[in-house]
Amino acid sequence: EPLPEPEELWGKTQLPTLGPAVEKGVLGNGLTYFVQENREPKDRAALFLVVGFGSLVEEEHERGIAHIIEHLGFSATKDYQNHEIVKFLESIGAPFGACQNAYTTFDRTVYTLHIPTDKEGLWGEALRVLREFAFFTRISEEDLEKERKVVLEEWRESRSAQGRLFEQYITALCRGSKWGERLPIGKEDVIRNVTAQTLRDFYSRYYHPARMALIAVGDFDGAAVVQSVKDLFGLAPEEIQPLSRTPMPPERPRHAVPDSDGVTVTSSTDRELSFAQGMVDCKRPKQDLKSVEHFRKRMTEDLFHKVLGTRLLKLTIEPKGPRNFFMVSTETGNPIPPLNTMNITMAPLPGRMRQAIRGIAEEIERVKRFGFHEAEVDRAKRTMLADYEQEYIERDQRPSESFAEEYVSYFLDDMPAPGIAQRAAVVATIMPSISSSDIANVAQDFHFGQNVVVKLATPPLSLWNPLYTLWSVFQACWNLMFPRPKQDLPDSAEVAEILRGVNNAEALDPWPADADDVDSRLRKKFEACESARQQANTQKPVVGVEASGVLRDKVAPGVPKPKRSSGVDLSTETKETLPIGQELFLPNGMRVFLKDTDLFEDEIVLRARRWGGLSEYQGTNPFNKGIVTTEAQVCSMAAAMLGVCGMQVEDLQECLEGKRLEPNPPSMDTYMTGLDAAASPVDLETLLLLLHLMFLCPVDATAQSRTRTSLVKLSLLAARLAENRDPMAQFQKRLQRCISQNHPFVRAPTLWSILRLNFKTVSNIFNDSLKMPCEWTVVLVGRLPPPEKLTPLLHKYLGSIPNLCGNAQPERRSEIAMRESVKPVDIHFPTKSVKEDVKLNMIDPKGSTVLCFPIQLTAVAEAGNAASARAELAELFRLRILVRMLETRLVEVLRFNKGQVYTVSCGDDMSTSPPALGKARKGTLSIGFECDPAEADELVDVALSELDKLRDGSTAFTVANVEAAVMQERREFEECFQKNDWWAGTIQDLYFSRCQAVTEDIGASMSLWWQVRSEVVSGFSTDIAWQTLLAVLPPSAPSAVVAMRPKGAKSGKADNKATKQD
Repeated sequence: EPLPEPEELWGKTQLPTLGPAVEKGVLGNGLTYFVQENREPKDRAALFLVVGFGSLVEEEHERGIAHIIEHLGFSATKDYQNHEIVKFLESIGAPFGACQNAYTTFDRTVYTLHIPTDKEGLWGEALRVLREFAFFTRISEEDLEKERKVVLEEWRESRSAQGRLFEQYITALCRGSKWGERLPIGKEDVIRNVTAQTLRDFYSRYYHPARMALIAVGDFDGAAVVQSVKDLFGLAPEEIQPLSRTPMPPERPRHAVPDSDGVTVTSSTDRELSFAQGMVDCKRPKQDLKSVEHFRKRMTEDLFHKVLGTRLLKLTIEPKGPRNFFMVSTETGNPIPPLNTMNITMAPLPGRMRQAIRGIAEEIERVKRFGFHEAEVDRAKRTMLADYEQEYIERDQRPSESFAEEYVSYFLDDMPAPGIAQRAAVVATIMPSISSSDIANVAQDFHFGQNVVVKLATPPLSLWNPLYTLWSVFQACWNLMFPRPKQDLPDSAEVAEILRGVNNAEALDPWPADADDVDSRLRKKFEACESARQQANTQKPVVGVEASGVLRDKVAPGVPKPKRSSGVDLSTETKETLPIGQELFLPNGMRVFLKDTDLFEDEIVLRARRWGGLSEYQGTNPFNKGIVTTEAQVCSMAAAMLGVCGMQVEDLQECLEGKRLEPNPPSMDTYMTGLDAAASPVDLETLLLLLHLMFLCPVDATAQSRTRTSLVKLSLLAARLAENRDPMAQFQKRLQRCISQNHPFVRAPTLWSILRLNFKTVSNIFNDSLKMPCEWTVVLVGRLPPPEKLTPLLHKYLGSIPNLCGNAQPERRSEIAMRESVKPVDIHFPTKSVKEDVKLNMIDPKGSTVLCFPIQLTAVAEAGNAASARAELAELFRLRILVRMLETRLVEVLRFNKGQVYTVSCGDDMSTSPPALGKARKGTLSIGFECDPAEADELVDVALSELDKLRDGSTAFTVANVEAAVMQERREFEECFQKNDWWAGTIQDLYFSRCQAVTEDIGASMSLWWQVRSEVVSGFSTDIAWQTLLAVLPPSAPSAVVAMRPKGAKSGKADNKATKQD
């Protein structure tokens, strides 16, 4: 419906509260339900149980029990014993894992199930599981004891530098209210000692149906789901047994956050913190979002942050004076439900905290005085409208989970959840009414005189961090300041004085207007490359390929076509012989593959790749032999900062405002260089133009200012120093050193190599990867234009790129020749089992353990031998299923039986395996978990013992294990099959796979891949699982066990003397 006129009536016009597609109801016991039919993803549903209470209602002796109860629901209930709920989820292929199925916050506990709906009874069984969570969680002393250590491990994981910083931030922001005293993770002593009776009392008091909502969104019969909800969840509160509820439900607390007096600063040091960080919050109560005028105000604030963010990016890269920060941004924050703060987040350079605060405050003051330019505002509006337009175009493809999350906010936070079409109509009407002065006036909400909370944190300047301390002292001396030996953090009075000084400053100039026409920049760049394009027209034909520029269908027998309108049966091969797409070779030798789909109306995904990666840039002299040069390791990041497409990064960003596309510069892995991008169909031509400019406009380090290059070095130095402070980063480095026997290829850049970084070499490495378009393969998947429109665009932008090979005739080598030209990395796993304890200084002791094993495939793909490629593919698919089974088995043993870990991860890595045909693929299989450091050895023995039992047959994989792993594989594949990025990635992977080198046809490779996968998945059994395990991990295989432990005794909490609360 059209909004009323005049605009003065918008304050009285309520936003649509719920979209027309959802059915809302309230049962007799007070439980609210939301049910909506939605076909995206196909044959899937999102089921949420929302409980309107979290940690905020806990008493001091209960801190953390809301979260413990959430855990216990998956352990046992009235009708499900011994983690049978988890086994049910695994059996239907639904995801289960850390933070995947439930979460607890201050004011809510939400259980989430993501289930298939293509089989009779699945969603009904899932609803019964949610009913068990709601009414019948079993809370016995035995259940609690088994889950304590799991919860303790999750608590231990939260005690990182960022976790401590968040706790200090919330405490400072909410001082004087219960919000700052009830972090959901709880307290260690409560987790260790709370009784089951305390949990039962909490559960029966707060898990009341009148304070719950059941949300079901998915591909099902909505009327049938509504009836099931009524049948399953309609119990009267007093009839729920054994833990009955009172007839009167408890009230949800509405704790207000008191105002802060003036400017309040809380500062701290943490020697594990990666970077100095600052957060400035101008506190405001939660802003209503019920009327059209409220929505207009929120849109105006979002536009303000977009426009200011563009300015701040320019100041970060090219400051007008001394550099103050690595990053700075503003937003309308919602750190806790009762607050909507005007937030500033920044990462200042060492020793520049005061200057950083002054710098961002000056930019906000500049907006207060002079406002924004119309051109800036126009670009921000176009960007926001583009986002809403994409949402509207893909309104029928919005995932069910997104709707479900909206209904959670509607139920608990009184947030409207209008339909997409309703929201689009409101935006289209409101946007023209928002003026540049309206947007600039948002700056007034940054009121720095009252109710301001500032949280500052930095690594300490001390002998614990000698390099960071030296850097900070250098920064201070460089800027004629006296370095402070302990910490460089201002107090409340000093910050208040800085902010007052900005308000009273006289020497502020208006922000300069655009120096050119932003909208014409890309076109002018394209025109400037005309001479380079003429070179392509005069080049000799590319050797090794028939570059006719004609589209050719690529047929893949047995591979079905993805369809959005109807599901596709992936359990059997299709009898049709359908083209999976079209391939063409452009005149310059570039290979392009096109696959038109209707999966998403507003999406085209691009993947591009060539052979040649980091292995080509290993040192050769005795001092750096095998070490990848720092210039190669950082070239993608450095090139982006120096400017790709012939433009500086901030100028390019301005050109792309209002367009729906996501470009990225090429990046290198071990053996390949690739780039990923995505665009709306309406912006596909712009994306192709960017690729054109990326090839034709080389990065020129000599044309860049010293300020810009210094930012690259400073960022790299800061990241490298942060690794030295972060225990997990140090642990990962030691792990790689151990399993590679300290191979030089895995070494990170040294501080000295970063200081000596040669930007000309960086540019040359980046530019060399783009010199020869005949080496590249580009894959486009999505809502493509018709061939008669798309083909000319491909010739115009991609086919006109010349091969920069001098007078030589360009050549596109065969798949085998390109593979054999790549320099292999020869990394060997230790020949004997090793065990290494990595002892580190930690503030909060924690343990992380990784078990690694060498793996080598027995089947080897050989040139011209399709059977060998088939055998190698089959072994890879069997390995993938085996890894799933090992992870599930070890979760069952270490978490469910032992109760000593939060989760277990298993994975394989063959990224450094030599690419040439005829050589066995090799890599590592790793098993990782985090636990109490004192229990690491015990759990390692249990894990190794379980592997030994599986290998010698004293215990075996069960049929249920196999069926669960196969079902998870199938369900995951079904969802991937309906996504453009999966198709683009899979086709690109196949182009660079060994089977492509054998078949030399992408259709044949895809068909072979599909057939082998289907055969392996359908035929996988307990015997095959055992044989695969023995082949991959024979009993004689060595192992490497690397465990992170705290050095010595507990090294103490964050230094209380280094924490100030004014």
